[in-house]
Amino acid sequence: MRRLAAASALLLALALPSAAAARVRLVSVTSPIGHGDYATLTVSVGRSSTCSIAVYYKSGASRARGLYPKRGARISWTWKVGTRTTPGRWGIVVSCGSAGTLRTSFVVT
Repeated sequence: MRRLAAASALLLALALPSAAAARVRLVSVTSPIGHGDYATLTVSVGRSSTCSIAVYYKSGASRARGLYPKRGARISWTWKVGTRTTPGRWGIVVSCGSAGTLRTSFVVT
């Protein structure tokens, strides 16, 4: 019984690092940024995952080109900030399934 418990503990310990490595992490985000400029956000994921991005302004979710789901272990999205975007700090959410969700923001000047 002790061997079974020890073997189970060892398997669990070996499984945890790979699960932790799958987390989505922010590599970089363009901030601050001016109106009409291109912003880029880059994330890394421990293993290749499909990730989606949503950028939220005062007017709601952005529909800018470039904000579509992508797959990889290091993913970048680039989009144009509208010329009439309200200055301020705006939210970004990156969802990568079982790898997790990243919430960050950027500043438009």
